[in-house]
Amino acid sequence: MSSFAFDIQRFCELTNERASTVTRQAALSMLNSLIKRSPVDTGRFRGNWQTTIGAPPSSVLETDDKSGAQTLSRGLAVLADFECGPPIYLVNGLPYGRRLENGYSQQAPSGMVRLTVNEFRKYIAQAIEQAQSK
Repeated sequence: MSSFAFDIQRFCELTNERASTVTRQAALSMLNSLIKRSPVDTGRFRGNWQTTIGAPPSSVLETDDKSGAQTLSRGLAVLADFECGPPIYLVNGLPYGRRLENGYSQQAPSGMVRLTVNEFRKYIAQAIEQAQSK
């Protein structure tokens, strides 16, 4: 392989690595935001945020996580080996999620999802800045 071809190949590899890192970090920040903004009673809603790659989850979890730490840890484990390409899903499939998003809970009167989505650019900018400092 010529030096030029090797340089191009290495550039593509580094670019893909950086894009994957930025995407992973932004998704993790968004998951953290969703978890923290979720109202807490039993912890079931917080515990049902699921992170998947390629396809959305099709079930709900039978778990409670008042702090959100286990849920964030599960998401981190899913994202650990993520490489750009397939979509990342951050989903809470509990049937009362829509009511919570629409202000049913005084703990989250403005919802969780729409606030997090509105901050998407911020999460991407932070992830890019973090990747550039490495």
